[in-house]
Amino acid sequence: MKGMRAHRIKVKVGNLWESPILHILLTKEDDVIVSRCLDFTVSSHGKDEKDALESLADSIKEYVLTAVENNSIDAIFDPAHSKYWRMYNELEAKQSSSKLKRTLKRSFQS
Repeated sequence: MKGMRAHRIKVKVGNLWESPILHILLTKEDDVIVSRCLDFTVSSHGKDEKDALESLADSIKEYVLTAVENNSIDAIFDPAHSKYWRMYNELEAKQSSSKLKRTLKRSFQS
């Protein structure tokens, strides 16, 4: 499993509800991209990043709707294993550092 990217996204369930910001980890495993919601321990996969994220959004919607239907909202947050959070934090730090370097270079180049 190779970490690819860390995302923070919101998921909408129709016009009724928009999630708080969720932590999404994308990894490459064999020939597929796996997307994990670290807040709900929900995962999905796809042939590319876009496909994996769309599939995950659908899975999260179903997860939330099932929790509401079964009156189990109190148990909806189910954080992922610490190894995934560690990978997420490392990727997010690298991404932030790269973005800072790019913006500084652009700002000070004439």
